[in-house]
Amino acid sequence: MQKLFMKQNPIGYLIKIAGIIVIAWGVLQAIFYVTTMSQMGGEFMDEFGNIEYSTGLSGIAIFSFISIIATHLLYGLLIIGFGEVIDLLQRIYFKLNPEAELEWKTEQAEKETVNGTDVPFWVEKELKRYYEKQQTTFDSIDHTTDAYIFKVTVDGRVEYVEVGNFEPRVLSAEEAKKYNE
Repeated sequence: MQKLFMKQNPIGYLIKIAGIIVIAWGVLQAIFYVTTMSQMGGEFMDEFGNIEYSTGLSGIAIFSFISIIATHLLYGLLIIGFGEVIDLLQRIYFKLNPEAELEWKTEQAEKETVNGTDVPFWVEKELKRYYEKQQTTFDSIDHTTDAYIFKVTVDGRVEYVEVGNFEPRVLSAEEAKKYNE
């Protein structure tokens, strides 16, 4: 299962995630449907001719539950299989063209490093956008002990910035004390 969700190709990976979402949605939909049907109940006539109401699972509710799950499971597996085909085509391409694989791996490594440090690429983009709005640029980004707090050098001063929210937030002097080295 771990090999199935390796990030070999971003498109294949996203398609596989979509397949998992389809399966999960089918399970949720089936549970909702069966609880709704079991609350509605039905009526039947007993041996004395009296009409009685039953609340509980009926045959049609169970059949619908199984059919909804089976349908979404089938669709989800087909979508996951399509993502696997994309990954297989990527592996075939890399076997036929080893230079392309080497170029792709170096490009991925460059995206993961900024200024010689191990700062994620998304953090660099988020900070670059934030400081462009401030009409300034940053000189360097360094890690801190917190995964979402980064030490950013801007115009000769050091700021501690929290990322991962809607917009980066510069920490106050009191908040930044515990990250000073």
